[in-house]
Amino acid sequence: MSKVLSVNIQNIRGIFNLKINLSLSPDVYAITGVNGIGKSTLLTCITPRLHRPTSFEVLKSIATNESSIEYTIGDETEIWKYDGSQWKCTGNITSPLRGFQEGSLSNGTRFLNITSMGYRYYKQMLNIRSELLTEADSFVKESLGIILQNDKNYYSNLYRLDRSKAERYYKYKGVVYYLKIADKYIPQFELSNGEFLLINLLHLLNNLLVRNNNSEKLNLILIDEIELALHPSAIKRLVQFVKVIAKKYQVAIYFSTHSIEIINSLPIENLFYLHKSVGTNVICETPCYPAYITRDIYTHSGYDVLILVEDDLAQYFVSKVIRNKRIDNNKRIQVLPVGGYDNTLELHQNLLREEILGPIAHILSVIDGDVETAVFKKRIDDGKWLCIPEDSLLFLPIESVEKYLKSELIDKKNYELMRLIRDRLFKFESEINWFESEYNNNIDNQIEKDRSKGIEIKSRNEYFSNGKNLFSVLSSKYEQEGKSKVEFRKNITELVIEYFDSTAFEEKFFEILTSIFNKNQ
Repeated sequence: MSKVLSVNIQNIRGIFNLKINLSLSPDVYAITGVNGIGKSTLLTCITPRLHRPTSFEVLKSIATNESSIEYTIGDETEIWKYDGSQWKCTGNITSPLRGFQEGSLSNGTRFLNITSMGYRYYKQMLNIRSELLTEADSFVKESLGIILQNDKNYYSNLYRLDRSKAERYYKYKGVVYYLKIADKYIPQFELSNGEFLLINLLHLLNNLLVRNNNSEKLNLILIDEIELALHPSAIKRLVQFVKVIAKKYQVAIYFSTHSIEIINSLPIENLFYLHKSVGTNVICETPCYPAYITRDIYTHSGYDVLILVEDDLAQYFVSKVIRNKRIDNNKRIQVLPVGGYDNTLELHQNLLREEILGPIAHILSVIDGDVETAVFKKRIDDGKWLCIPEDSLLFLPIESVEKYLKSELIDKKNYELMRLIRDRLFKFESEINWFESEYNNNIDNQIEKDRSKGIEIKSRNEYFSNGKNLFSVLSSKYEQEGKSKVEFRKNITELVIEYFDSTAFEEKFFEILTSIFNKNQ
């Protein structure tokens, strides 16, 4: 199965058009954006194609005669359309997608107990007969304790009333958990909202993944409003817990969220930021940096200088220069990756206009060198970012780390740099140009794809000119040796700084920051 689910939504609720590609690789992902942007609608539109689907009937109330959803996994595509009375698939139902959704407050099994049906019977179960209870599974008890209290034994006295007994004795269709405190059994209805909601979610994960070791091979779980009623510290532990579940049971877990704690806990490639473009079109940006996603609620934390950069590679580059020149002695400087020069400069401009940082702190933007001409063209021709002083806008001395490596290693055949990279990061490789064969294979594969689609074949040098292909080859090899992607990105950036003569940039950077601090004295 392909590792990507492509979804194309047309005319459903507030979404006129939304195209999104969702990875199915086992990991944790977040779909975020402002209220009403379509996060829950997106999850609801995916749900009918899961192993435990809610019927397409659930979409009737938010559909029109022009509504449609297209699902694509690999070579398999399904197109579903609404004709005014029912949803119909225009072809065969072939999508190999299995999983489940846990909905928002108004949907989903973890919220079953607070519906009117549940409320009708719950008072009967306040004084439970203890002989009807069974000790809760270790997974539920220990996970609840770890997430909420950072203590796996905190809920050791957790019990459950199984579904069959609940229905037989109390006419209640569901499982109820009880916490024994002293000699009294407290039903989950009487526990805190965080405990109540999390117990049901853990129960569901336990049934569908843990007990049977995911024997049904579910590959996608969608969870709406996962952070409801949880303390920020519990949210952080919840994210770490879900990451373990995703890897252990080989399932992709997506949740919609506004939580800064969740957004900051995930890699940028696992963040999907939804926002409006023209009219009711919804755009998905990914990868996306947390600073850009949360820019509307950004708060200044007492830094003397905020330096905005495009990505983490630029962040490492600038931070290394700051350390080398000892610019941060007795000062507080934050280097914040935002994502793309447009996003970076938009955030810079917004912070200035809204005076979020106050009159004392200063903001600098350090942009990749390959867009310097484009930035000044937009400033002159389109009048963009004119409120940003020119001395607050700097450009790195290289296009970007990826493009620099591609230029030096592939185009110029810089064997000196190849040897340095091999000796420093890939000690077990006998050839200094070991990466070339895989790099060229990737180009060959792309050429074959273009040929099969009837796309005009370009020269080999025109493929992967942004350097990301080479960077991915290097990073993947580093990770195969049991090391982390983050570690590779830091190490390769520092190696580039060491090899490349950035003296002129460092001196200019130092001069600007020194001037800022002298003004504040």
